[in-house]
Amino acid sequence: MALLASLAGLAFLIVAVNSEGIHEASATGVFLVGQPYVTLQTSALTSLPYYILTGLCLLLGTAALGAGDDVARSLGRRWMGTALALSFAVSLTRFAMEKVAAPASLTQLFGVTWLAPVVGAYFFVAVRAEGRGWGSLLTALLGYGMAARAVVVALYLLSTSLHLGSHYDLSTVWSVNTPWGQAYHFVPGGFSQMLRLVLIPQLVFWPAFTVAAGVLGAGLAHMVHEAGTPSSPSPAPPRVEVRLATNAEP
Repeated sequence: MALLASLAGLAFLIVAVNSEGIHEASATGVFLVGQPYVTLQTSALTSLPYYILTGLCLLLGTAALGAGDDVARSLGRRWMGTALALSFAVSLTRFAMEKVAAPASLTQLFGVTWLAPVVGAYFFVAVRAEGRGWGSLLTALLGYGMAARAVVVALYLLSTSLHLGSHYDLSTVWSVNTPWGQAYHFVPGGFSQMLRLVLIPQLVFWPAFTVAAGVLGAGLAHMVHEAGTPSSPSPAPPRVEVRLATNAEP
């Protein structure tokens, strides 16, 4: 993983060096799975997002090479904290990428939504190693989903109140269209907006999605584990000894 991260950093560096001009991008949000709405228009050097990714990947590669086996084992024992730290880093990276006008194809890669099945598979391995079952896995996924989305809620509240930009900033959003065709109108930054666009989706809908997608990832990990486990050989039949009696003459 350290090698792959370092190679990705070099690839982003090559792209950054060969990028010229100014790039404009729109930060967009969405209510559940409804129509996107624009929260911010930004412009920056085209190379800037790739320089940020270069630094991030090289930092990860260097940290992984210097960590050593002891640190890796320690992270393995703290699997919940490791998953949450990864989710927090992904959310903050998306915030930074939107601030430097990164293309939508890049910013959308940095979201905690796609992490759910990966975390589910990781939790399956960790819970199984501790000798626990699916009940513990479901509890862990729910706790992870709530904690990861609580950080997203904090980003929304902070960005909106301080007008920090990115799709977390709802200070310019007056209305949104729902998936069922209804339009909601808000006072930007008001309680109704925070309740409908942030608290309910992030603390109700998305944690439930996290559990469902995490169970899917755990199920795939279980299938891979079962396919890679050699079947135990059938027990050998009991040994039967046959002795022939002979009549010997004196």
